[in-house]
Amino acid sequence: MSNRANRNKLVSYLLMFICVVVFLFPVYWIAVKAFNGPTGIMSYPPELIPKTINFENFFYAEKTYRISTLMINTIYVSSLSLLAACVSSMFVAYGFARMRFPFKKTLFAIVLSSMMLPWDITVIPQFIIFSKLKMTNSYYPLILPLCFGVPLYIFLLRQFIMSIPYELDEAALIDGCGRFGIFARIITPLMKPGITLVIVYQFLLSWNDFLNPLVYLNSNAKYTMSLGIYNMNSGIYGVDWAGIMAGGFVAIIIPVVVFAFSQKHLIEGIAMSGLKG
Repeated sequence: MSNRANRNKLVSYLLMFICVVVFLFPVYWIAVKAFNGPTGIMSYPPELIPKTINFENFFYAEKTYRISTLMINTIYVSSLSLLAACVSSMFVAYGFARMRFPFKKTLFAIVLSSMMLPWDITVIPQFIIFSKLKMTNSYYPLILPLCFGVPLYIFLLRQFIMSIPYELDEAALIDGCGRFGIFARIITPLMKPGITLVIVYQFLLSWNDFLNPLVYLNSNAKYTMSLGIYNMNSGIYGVDWAGIMAGGFVAIIIPVVVFAFSQKHLIEGIAMSGLKG
């Protein structure tokens, strides 16, 4: 029995190692080619380990595509997006979890059902609205829709709030605290795992968003990182591998750092939200 258990454990570790290699190798390859210099990108045979560290690709990408501007634009959009999505979803979730009003369950069901609507269905009417408001080629279409709450975040945060004993609210009401005071002083501090989950998820989602910037932005000065890297693929002389590798490496730095430092909070947030298996 012990030999069989050891074999099963060995197979599990082997499968885990294969999955890690499959998922991390593209990231490693981007890093190698980014620091390989323009001549090392197409070298044959390919160098799995760069012989020298060369920053020429980064200087070229900055001079040609202004990747620092792309990163600043992406940080700006991602930061405002997560702020809008988090704050609005917190208020809506608190209303569904604690308030009493007519058709509460029906409205909550409608909010959840909206998660089933694919992006393809909503993008055309949304684009028409922002075109009428003359907000295209700006960051408003990327941020304003999030100011009205995100169904997934509303559901997650509602789960957190409902796990908090209502006796805390009653005690605060007896002491003369209003609903907003309860939300700000009692509920919000106890929701830190859920808020962290929403912040990290929305930041990564906005950082990697490609379709929305592609639809609404048409000025190079306002491009985000994903859209800027895409344009490196459509140059006059074909695919600009030097710019793509340097831009791709810069693009993955912040998401990797954010995920590395927030992994513990993400796992805790998913477990406490009731989504664990």
